[in-house]
Amino acid sequence: MTKDTDDKNNANQYTPQEMQQKYEQWHQLYRQQLEAQEQFLQAEKLLDELKDYYFSPKWMADREADLPIEHSGETYSIFSEDGLWNSLSDRDELARKWIRLGLDAIDKG
Repeated sequence: MTKDTDDKNNANQYTPQEMQQKYEQWHQLYRQQLEAQEQFLQAEKLLDELKDYYFSPKWMADREADLPIEHSGETYSIFSEDGLWNSLSDRDELARKWIRLGLDAIDKG
């Protein structure tokens, strides 16, 4: 069997009501994906500011001055050895995953 035949067989096993439910579920997920894209852009703006600070002489001076800062404990302090650095690599990895997901969706299309 070919992929096209498999796809047609899968389409025939669902009722129109089941397909309507699948469509509504897809639409809800689609809206969430749009929101996630907006959140990604917001995160980019924040990370750009953090990156500028991290690579500036001020970050090292502030760190060496052992300035007191409050943080939630849910994340690293901005003065930790790897906190901001890891955030940059985490962002790169996430961006690559989004690219791959998008390309896979287009190729599958």
